[in-house]
Amino acid sequence: MWDAVLVLLLAAVAFCFLAVLVKGKEALAAGLRAAKEIRVNLSLYFFDAVCVAPIIALLVAVVQRTVREFGLIVVSPERWESVGTWGIAFGAVFIGDFFSYWRHRLEHTRLLWPSHAIHHSDTQMTFLTLWRFHPINRATTAIIDIACLSAMGFPQWSITVVFAVRHYYGQFIHADVPWTYGPLKYLFVSPVMHRWHHARDVVGSGSNFATVFSVFDQAFGTYHMPGLCTEPLGVRDQMGQGSIGQLIYPFVAWPKRIFRRSRSDDRQQSGVT
Repeated sequence: MWDAVLVLLLAAVAFCFLAVLVKGKEALAAGLRAAKEIRVNLSLYFFDAVCVAPIIALLVAVVQRTVREFGLIVVSPERWESVGTWGIAFGAVFIGDFFSYWRHRLEHTRLLWPSHAIHHSDTQMTFLTLWRFHPINRATTAIIDIACLSAMGFPQWSITVVFAVRHYYGQFIHADVPWTYGPLKYLFVSPVMHRWHHARDVVGSGSNFATVFSVFDQAFGTYHMPGLCTEPLGVRDQMGQGSIGQLIYPFVAWPKRIFRRSRSDDRQQSGVT
């Protein structure tokens, strides 16, 4: 628990300094506008640290053991040794972001959207938005990403590097800073690029799924960054704005979707339009 507090304090100091550096006096006003959303994010952060993280750690161990014992490793770990430490680290982060890109696209389908919508419900993006995740979304992320990286034969230390890079860089791209990276935007995901992903009503909300390397969005036709994003953020889903409402939402949304699908199928079978 105290580790979680320390991590939070260090991140808060760093990003508050960044906000003042970029926005000056406007930083305080921006913080006040985001106060309600920040409270929700903090509640979910501590709930995750106390109740969810231990379960995720157990899931990770089970997934890694399953991959090993069922012979699901498709690349021999010895092959990675030939590229050296830095090569392994870069390869793990790059390939991990590729898997993350497709997993993120899956989260925007009817199947997983109800649990992922909580992350998009923040209307005032800050670095704390990274911690607004439903436990189910956390579990599916861990299972898919760990399974894919383990199957690729990456050593454990490099998988730790992947999650560290994605975590800290993920905080950065959720920060409210108007940086596009200039020509580097064709290589890396910028805060502006990811902000378009969180836009509520425009085409960008169905784009920009990568976390680190924008090359994946460009390669698969989901890159969208026409300029600075001033569009409203959030989702159209009707969910409670408090932490309890956020945690309950998927269990309300999924039955409704199933019921609507069932009624639609019945109408089609009976010839009703």
